[in-house]
Amino acid sequence: MTLSDVGPLLESWKAVRAVDHHCHPLRRWPFQLTAVELRSAFTEAIDPAIAERHVIHTAAYQGALHRIAAELDCDPSEVVVLGRRNAADPTGYARQLLGRTATEVMLVDCGFASPDSFTLEEQQQATGIPQREIIRIETLAESLVNDASEPREWFAAVREALRAAVKRGAVGVKTICAYRASLRLEPVDTDALGVAFSALRLRLERAQPVRLTGNALCHALLFEAAQACQELDVPLQVHCGFGDPDEDLAETSPLGLRPLFVDPAYRGLRVALLHCYPYHREAAYLCSVFPGVSMDLSLTIPFAGVEGVQAMREALGLCPTSKLLYASDATRYPEVYLVAAVLHREALAEALGELIDRGVMSRSAADAAGRQVLAENARRLYHLPNGPAS
Repeated sequence: MTLSDVGPLLESWKAVRAVDHHCHPLRRWPFQLTAVELRSAFTEAIDPAIAERHVIHTAAYQGALHRIAAELDCDPSEVVVLGRRNAADPTGYARQLLGRTATEVMLVDCGFASPDSFTLEEQQQATGIPQREIIRIETLAESLVNDASEPREWFAAVREALRAAVKRGAVGVKTICAYRASLRLEPVDTDALGVAFSALRLRLERAQPVRLTGNALCHALLFEAAQACQELDVPLQVHCGFGDPDEDLAETSPLGLRPLFVDPAYRGLRVALLHCYPYHREAAYLCSVFPGVSMDLSLTIPFAGVEGVQAMREALGLCPTSKLLYASDATRYPEVYLVAAVLHREALAEALGELIDRGVMSRSAADAAGRQVLAENARRLYHLPNGPAS
């Protein structure tokens, strides 16, 4: 099969500035980047042995080196790419790579930041790209445990903090329940919730780290966040599927979120499913039957290598193009933003090009679908202003 429309589709989208609806803060430059650091940016592994010995042998990392090298006009070897990168002017280099992503606005989850990360204000100044905040609900809730003696007070404090965040400009809320508990949502027993919250308070009193875990706390907080998002008219982002080994992948299917989609108490709630792989087909099904559900393939592209293209094809089997979103899920290094953006456009063009070749979609419809995915769907979901004409 020839995909003769891939090139023309990519060309037609060159002027389209994308809405990156889920990403993380960049590391402040200048800094030198080591081989292990670059490899670590293209794996979800925690054990350093993976980055040291194995990442270089993955299709995802080899593909990343080729995309970075193409931008730097150099040989796609790790040594050459890093040499070219570390010899460049840091500000000019970062601006070059980020400019190549053609990003109109970045919606940033700052819950995965470190002391050397940009603040949103710093990042906007450093990149020249507008930034909007996504609130990570678990991080927010952990910071408010000290303000409450029991769960009802805690939830009230969380809701008030969310209202304040949205008032100051935050455009969405994110949950990482999948890292802390099962995504198979269940009604929360009030006694179990009370016991779990008391244990959390005890850790605080003993000056131990406060970290939300377990179904009682995490499910109760997720239900509270869903109601708050509904009231504040902002989307709830839900990490599902692919992630680091802290999560139990078997418990991260988005199908477990069904209570949010069928309970009348959450009518009107908008949910954005993040990452999704290997449950991208399940996510696409949910998008096809529940009005408030959207999805992306961030992290899947580029980490799953050529599987990312296949995931895009499979997602488009059921997911309406009006519900598929673009996101990089990139963090720390400009190289990750670049690779995610380039590969996402390529995967989208290849999947839509195949639909053209099969006579499923016209060229004009495919062109319009790409514009939906890259920017229009996210603008509508997050109530963002229209970008420049494209």
